[in-house]
Amino acid sequence: MTEQEPQTVHVGGSVDKALARAISLNIGAMLKEAWQGAARLDRGMLSPLLMLVGLSLVLGSIMLEVMGMLGWTITDIQGQSLLQLVLTVMLAPAYAGIQLIALQHVVGLRPPLNMLWHWYRIGPVLSLAALLTMAISSLGTALFIIPGLLLQVVLAPVLMLVADKGMSPFAAIRVSVIVGFKYFAAFLVCQLLLIVAVAVGVLTFGLAALWLAPFYLRFQAIIYRELFGVRLKLATGQQQALFNA
Repeated sequence: MTEQEPQTVHVGGSVDKALARAISLNIGAMLKEAWQGAARLDRGMLSPLLMLVGLSLVLGSIMLEVMGMLGWTITDIQGQSLLQLVLTVMLAPAYAGIQLIALQHVVGLRPPLNMLWHWYRIGPVLSLAALLTMAISSLGTALFIIPGLLLQVVLAPVLMLVADKGMSPFAAIRVSVIVGFKYFAAFLVCQLLLIVAVAVGVLTFGLAALWLAPFYLRFQAIIYRELFGVRLKLATGQQQALFNA
């Protein structure tokens, strides 16, 4: 029996539609969908998330040792800048990985755990995108606090656009800013959800983060799905779906 060719299916919106503001978002329904996935203690999201946290702690510990050798502390501006720079460069591909793992979950797929490391194959590009995003947000905050905070909100999808759509960092930043301001309410809710997740997670010694972190990641992924869309390859012969990012 001849194996059928995989069929390509498009789920959600598209970059062109998002840029033209031709998509209507129901934030309430999106929040409900995200919580339904996170409320049952989402192990598929928690495993890579805990790995990412562990990697961050290891890198942070190493950098603190390096800073100590240089005579800097975490309270020094030089030390803070070095720590932020190194963590941004080293963790950008892993953070893109956790975002795209969440994206696969919200389209009904179960990605393997090693997907967290998959995007290190384009690590330099993602690191550049993360550095540019950080620089733009920091510059905006330094010059004008409110515009800087607004930029931080709308630049959230940059890494996903680079990794999933194959955009250059500059193109991803442009698209993210334009679409982010067109759909600012959804992006703002996502940022507020992140702040709440961090604050409540700290107050509960990390316990609440077991639900709130997947909730935030799923909501961010749903926004991306609805605005920019996801391409899937349905491998009908093998009864499985393959993510096409």
